[in-house]
Amino acid sequence: MVSGIYFSCQGESHKATDKPCQDFSLSYATSSGIAVAIVCDGHGGERYFRSQYGAKFAAKVTDEAVWRFVQDIDGDLFKGKQYTAVGPILPDKGNTEKPTNKEFIVFRQLFSNILYKWNEKINEHAEAHPINEWERKHVKEKYLNEFKSQMAMDREQRTILEKTYGCTLMVYVQTPDYWFAFHIGDGKMIAYKIVNGKVQWKEPVPWDDRCFLNKTTSLCDSDALNEFRFCYQGNGEFPDAVFLGSDGLDDSFGEETNLVNFYIQVIKMLATDGIEATIRSLEETLPQLSKIGSKDDMSVATVFNLEMLKANIQLFVDWQRELVSSRIDEINKRIDGLKDKRDKINKSGKTDNNSVIELNYAIKDLDRARTDRNDLIKKYDRLADELGDSHYSIPDDEESKENPEKDEIPSIEAAEQIDSSNSLKESDDNSVDMDKEHTPEADASTEKVQSSGVEDGASPCMSTTYDKSYPRNIPVTGDSNEVNE
Repeated sequence: MVSGIYFSCQGESHKATDKPCQDFSLSYATSSGIAVAIVCDGHGGERYFRSQYGAKFAAKVTDEAVWRFVQDIDGDLFKGKQYTAVGPILPDKGNTEKPTNKEFIVFRQLFSNILYKWNEKINEHAEAHPINEWERKHVKEKYLNEFKSQMAMDREQRTILEKTYGCTLMVYVQTPDYWFAFHIGDGKMIAYKIVNGKVQWKEPVPWDDRCFLNKTTSLCDSDALNEFRFCYQGNGEFPDAVFLGSDGLDDSFGEETNLVNFYIQVIKMLATDGIEATIRSLEETLPQLSKIGSKDDMSVATVFNLEMLKANIQLFVDWQRELVSSRIDEINKRIDGLKDKRDKINKSGKTDNNSVIELNYAIKDLDRARTDRNDLIKKYDRLADELGDSHYSIPDDEESKENPEKDEIPSIEAAEQIDSSNSLKESDDNSVDMDKEHTPEADASTEKVQSSGVEDGASPCMSTTYDKSYPRNIPVTGDSNEVNE
């Protein structure tokens, strides 16, 4: 039996500028086994000053459209079909050929219907709601004039009104016999499935490279119909969980595996604490994540098979442990490289200022790497505890080579004393405080996502041990969705 949950919140930057939340999300499952999840992200640029309404209208008309699609479509259309993905049509890249199979045709009809109904809704809203006081205060005059000029025309003549309401659209639909998904714009959709005793994840809908930084495709584009990409499957295989997140969420995590791991934390909470507790945690966590991450509005909607998640919870924990293990392996290689660099400088016998500075950096970097490794080992051990497995251990040969005492950092003054035949320097003006060159504070500011524990789904406000009574907040760790104008 499938279920669904969702949540959207106002971004931190929107709070600061008195801008409303421009995201909209929904997710649900029916007793007949049909589930729908939708996330829409209104564009943040000033031109799109009614995008919060555009996002809401897009979700509502799409919800109605997919229900009609499921009810009216030939039930055998997807029967036995393997997973199939279709990317956008890109005339600017010479990709103008349109598939002629029936599946492509019916999806094009669905997308056309969504675009038509969405445009109908925004025209109705624009006609019923002239420029208001908030808009006069916050929106540049040129965009207000553009809106007014459009409203002075008949509907058929309005060519750019939809820009005012511009937004993205991401959708997942599951029935007892097949599932499909489609997407226009940015944000990420991640699907999870247990295959041969391992957690596998992927983005089921093909990515569109035109969605980059603060640029995105959109329902308000003149060629929006060709910008939809989609996928479907009807051979009886279904994802165990699918997450849809607006770009404010994935922009906060940087590396995609961090986002994947965050959703696994949500999966673990669903399986161990239940749906209501998970919703409450999302309501608390996403605003925190926006504050320390992208500062953007955030939305997440998910459809999941709770029984499957409960039955395979340890496989998800094991995936997390393997992720941490791979990162320990990476940092071990870095430690070996730094040790070689340190030893090479020491063996050279050079005592000039440049050599001492280089040695200082190598020793400090080695110190930080060891600290990072220790933090990762603690996370590994917590996950091992969840699995009832053994803790991580550094190989004996490495432990025997490591000096438990910190490496002594030589000073430039010492080098100068040697270079000047041990003549005493009365001033230490030439000494270097390495922390000013490479400060922990600077590291924290450039790596705030990592330092907040997001990289492996842990944070000070939550426990990764799911069978104990610890605080259960989901771990916390972008604002422009502006379309090319």
